[in-house]
Amino acid sequence: MKRLVSLLGVTTAIASGAVVLGLGMNTPVTAQAAVKTHKITALPKTFRGHWYTTGGKMFNKKVSGKKFGRSKYRKSKDKNSMSATSEQYFTPYKVSGAGTHKNTIYLLNGEGINTIRRTTIKGKAVLISYNEQQHGTGFTIYTKSKKSSLQRNIGGSNPFGMAVTSRKTAKENRTFYNKINPKVKKYFGKAVVKEHASGGKTGMFKGININSYSAYYFWERVVNN
Repeated sequence: MKRLVSLLGVTTAIASGAVVLGLGMNTPVTAQAAVKTHKITALPKTFRGHWYTTGGKMFNKKVSGKKFGRSKYRKSKDKNSMSATSEQYFTPYKVSGAGTHKNTIYLLNGEGINTIRRTTIKGKAVLISYNEQQHGTGFTIYTKSKKSSLQRNIGGSNPFGMAVTSRKTAKENRTFYNKINPKVKKYFGKAVVKEHASGGKTGMFKGININSYSAYYFWERVVNN
């Protein structure tokens, strides 16, 4: 099942209480202050350079004003993008507003959104990526040094997404989100919204509930324009 999203406006506050969204079984569970976004034409200098992380082998993420790894700058979202090529291009937006952190950017691409932040951990420069795509979600911490205990590179499916085909995979997916949720909340603040996905009271996923965070809610006007 593809992740179908109905997104709220770029600068619109998500009201407290129940909000019905077309996100399958996902619904927001927290009130959200307004987050402001501003389209930019290049990635700020603080994001640029070579960044490294591990995951079985060394990964080098090269960031320039117009490139983020394999992705290239595009003035507006590619509406003809397919899931397999969704990260070919990105449109960057600077994030600001109550509860957000400095040096946080959204990279809007064909079928998803990559929330990135340049900050420091234990005095070391890091680039943190929370990459939500139609085909899955990844949480990565890059460092300037090739080897560092701060590096993280883990991924999972979207809650009850197309890759979740059994109770076993659903539980593994829940473990993935339980593992990254504290860090996503800590490092991205109000740039993401907490959401809840229920496996229901009957069927294969009975009793399996998944909490996660998402930046998708800020993009309805961008996606639909």
